[in-house]
Amino acid sequence: MTKKIVALTLILIFSAQGVFALMGTRPLGMGGAFTAVADDPTAAYWNPAGLALNPEVALSVSTMGNNQNTWIGDNTLNLKMCYETEMNPFVWIAGVGLASALAFQGALYLKDKGVVQKNWGRGGEAPQPDEALTPQATGTEEVVSLKQELKNLAKQIGGDAKETAKDVARSARDTAKDIARHTTVNVGLFPYSPRWYRPNYERPNYWEQPAIEHESTKAQFALGLSWLHDNTSQQKVNWYTLSLASGFEQRIAVGLGVNLYDATDISTNNRGIGADLDVGIIAKPVEYIAVGLTTKRVLTTDIHWQSGPPTRGYPMSVNAGIAVKPIYSLTLAADLHNIFNQNNQTATMHYGAEAVLLPGLLARAGLDNNSKTAGLSLAVGNLIIDYAYLGGSYNRTQMVGGSWRF
Repeated sequence: MTKKIVALTLILIFSAQGVFALMGTRPLGMGGAFTAVADDPTAAYWNPAGLALNPEVALSVSTMGNNQNTWIGDNTLNLKMCYETEMNPFVWIAGVGLASALAFQGALYLKDKGVVQKNWGRGGEAPQPDEALTPQATGTEEVVSLKQELKNLAKQIGGDAKETAKDVARSARDTAKDIARHTTVNVGLFPYSPRWYRPNYERPNYWEQPAIEHESTKAQFALGLSWLHDNTSQQKVNWYTLSLASGFEQRIAVGLGVNLYDATDISTNNRGIGADLDVGIIAKPVEYIAVGLTTKRVLTTDIHWQSGPPTRGYPMSVNAGIAVKPIYSLTLAADLHNIFNQNNQTATMHYGAEAVLLPGLLARAGLDNNSKTAGLSLAVGNLIIDYAYLGGSYNRTQMVGGSWRF
């Protein structure tokens, strides 16, 4: 009975994670209206495409000042590495298309092997606290079998990936040669002289407009790494995210993020592991308007427990947002989360505003599904200190964080 109660508590926390994960002081100060704004390290959670906006290398952290262990998100660490290079638009489009095709084929391969499942149109309900999906103590045979299957799968994927990489390299080389013969555009690739790291003199801070005009077209490439940790007397949760994104001229960006969930029931030492995939896009038809769309958990695995059968992962959620900058020092944003009412959960509305009061001093306010929020940021050199206050259903939770821009 004790095992069932503890495991049920763990499931409650996991169910809350899909909806109530508190990731980042800046987004939460804006009421969670961040799908179209995401341009800092927390974009890995809100919209992975945003990692390809605002070229920079930055490290951010956040923690809750009170109400610890109430929601997932007590402690977070995010690293963003976004670089810019001159690139012909046709080359960027071809590269993104090729990468998307490879990712799609990889997803089909994993689906055929039974590793992942599509999360839309899936029959039945996702895990609920009152359902009987408590892992039963049946030994570790399932884990041993899963490890062996993963080893065999990794070997097979590695062999196929090697051959695919060779084909892709040959195709890319031939394509580049063909474009070089027919293009007269003098960009970074022709002749080849890319600047893989460009200092932030074009936009020193995410709240400032670009300082100079582009002399040629440029593309952005980004990598994001995130870690979220919670540790209570009953359970320990670690949530790891690897994100990749690419953008062109900071007008359109696409990205994906792979999330790995690792939870351990401390009293029984029963461990559960699961994973899912997020995809997102941000487009700026004009400089002062951005629209964003992200699909969280579009692909998912079951949660495999050390003791007991696998259980279903978390439900999919589609979030959409728009952000408007009537002047460069003011951002207004609105989001609609879970727009298709997945898993019988109603959609939620989020509104936020961010204003530059003085150079290096920003204020925020928001409405997170009827819960009022507010926040401040103070920039001192490369250091940005953040604070957020979450009222309403968040019970006056206070969050502090900071980021360092290299």
